[in-house]
Amino acid sequence: MVGLITHFFFAKMENQLKEIIEKYFENSDYKLVDLVFRGEKGTKVVEIFADSEEGVNIDILAKINHDLNELADTQLIIKDLSKIVVSSPGAERPFKFFWQLKKHKGRNLEIVMNNGEKITGKLTGTEESGNEMIHLETIGSEKGKKNITEERILNFSDIKESKVKISFNK
Repeated sequence: MVGLITHFFFAKMENQLKEIIEKYFENSDYKLVDLVFRGEKGTKVVEIFADSEEGVNIDILAKINHDLNELADTQLIIKDLSKIVVSSPGAERPFKFFWQLKKHKGRNLEIVMNNGEKITGKLTGTEESGNEMIHLETIGSEKGKKNITEERILNFSDIKESKVKISFNK
């Protein structure tokens, strides 16, 4: 029974904190990309991933972190939160929104389509004419021929996951 009550209070705190965070971002130039709650009683941590079309820097992230900690301190009814961590999504996290792709023009992406197809290529552009589309330059090969460069236009809604392909080669 105690575990059930504790779970109820954590869920209530998480919902209340989520509302505070979402309201903060509604009135901000930055967007909430993801929100992750982890830990247990006494070690509850919320990770907030924020971004904008122009990107974010450490000073902006520090300000958001300060603002949200202050709001949590003053507005949370149940105060069993150890830490709020605000960061940018980073290259290893998949894109959740179309607008995130715009600033990555020229970078290589790894894409998994809804049908399971895996595609790797350079993002050459984005367009929003009716549908959200990305333009990707892919390199394939055919037996006995040199690599073939092909432009593919993908509908963003057909993409299950996309992220920057990390490469250490120049």
